[in-house]
Amino acid sequence: MTITAAAAAIRFATLGQQSFDHDEAVTAWRVLHPSLGATLNVTAHLERTPPLYYFLAWLWSKAMGTGQVDLRVLSATFGTLTVPVAFLAGRELASRRAGLVAAALVAVNPFLVWYSQEARAYALLVLLTVLGLYLFSRALRAPSERNLTLWAIASALALCTHYFAVFVVAPETIWLIAVTRPRRRALAATGMVGAVGLALLPLAVLQEGAGRLNGFRATPVLERGLQTAVHFASSVEPQVLARGWIGALQLIAGIGEAALGVAAIALLWRAADRTERRGAAVAAGIGGAAFGVPIALGLAGFDYVDSRNMIGALAPLLVAAGIACGARRAGRAGLAVAAGACALSAAVLVAVSLSPAMQRPDWRQVARAVGPSPGARVLVVPRLGQDPLAYYLRADDFKLGADPVFTRRVDAVSRGPHVRPPDARFRLVASRALHGQLWLERFRSPHPVLVTPSAVFRMGLAVQHSTALLTGRTFAAAGISPALRVPGLIRVF
Repeated sequence: MTITAAAAAIRFATLGQQSFDHDEAVTAWRVLHPSLGATLNVTAHLERTPPLYYFLAWLWSKAMGTGQVDLRVLSATFGTLTVPVAFLAGRELASRRAGLVAAALVAVNPFLVWYSQEARAYALLVLLTVLGLYLFSRALRAPSERNLTLWAIASALALCTHYFAVFVVAPETIWLIAVTRPRRRALAATGMVGAVGLALLPLAVLQEGAGRLNGFRATPVLERGLQTAVHFASSVEPQVLARGWIGALQLIAGIGEAALGVAAIALLWRAADRTERRGAAVAAGIGGAAFGVPIALGLAGFDYVDSRNMIGALAPLLVAAGIACGARRAGRAGLAVAAGACALSAAVLVAVSLSPAMQRPDWRQVARAVGPSPGARVLVVPRLGQDPLAYYLRADDFKLGADPVFTRRVDAVSRGPHVRPPDARFRLVASRALHGQLWLERFRSPHPVLVTPSAVFRMGLAVQHSTALLTGRTFAAAGISPALRVPGLIRVF
């Protein structure tokens, strides 16, 4: 109970500290519609995940709204519930002591905390895969129809949340078929899960056929695998081995993660009994498969390796570490290793809370800084900023287009200063550093100038995949409050 309360405090206390990032704004702004049918239709054509989370988020939004904290509460609830389920998994696989250590490791893990504060499907995925691990462990011990059916339901729901759940569910499926007697029980349960997977296949093909690019593929697969392992211990932002003290913290966290793994293996070898070793092997086998198989497939050309997608591997690995550190004969040494890992995770969480560089880009502050416009203006932002700004500026109509606009004002948001104006008639009148390593520069012209897409491209922001938002007087009355909706038009080229 104490560990769960601490996990809830960690997740709920800072829900409103960071602004929505791009993906969260897409959830709140583009996916969730007044009608469930429209929401599911957008999910099928805009998202790349199954619809369960968005169905639950739609129900949640009917009662709570789509405000920043409102939507994140749902994920924080899923993240908090994961902690007692991790305890149950550790207890089932080994002992109550092992379950408590596993719950503590899950409660303070920075990567799991990050996605427990994000309005996306990842926290639900983790909850369902850990629940599946617990029920899988029960089915191994007592393969009754009830236990197998409960495992099948949890696994099917995980598949309906994220396609990468298959890398957790598949090894469990193979394991159950191999060891369960009579085998027909396992075949019936796994057949139910397989049927759900096959039913989702047309949706997966439709979503992948939309032609969206995977920007992460610019980085080699093995490098992304290493980055994922470091992010598991050091949170999400910024990229691995950043400059200064943040890079040092990431390196220390990564070394601590490796040390935890080595210590866990040593404790299992020297201090664990047969039951504890078997339980740790089950959890580590599931987590290792969920981490290693996507990387192997990525090397073979089927590449979707990204730290977010692979989050389902983390909790089983932490359960395995909890079993090792909580082994009966590990004594104080095991508890000291676990305490050290928790302390390091807590240090990372504090750093995330205090350092803008380790947080999401602050599009909420950008919206405030951009402010109202007395007339037509062009706002140029990195591509991933268009949806957060549309959300925070509350424009009701969001359309794709390539229309030029006459304007005397151009605002450019970038990762650094010295952006070129779109036309020589514009002069820099303001330059301001913003929270979260963003920079706002404002240009004005004495007379209206026709700004075209090609002119925006010449501003030197193309390397950031920039987007121009063309807006009119409607932004003059726009506010930051999620409750305020002002009719407007944003065209994107």
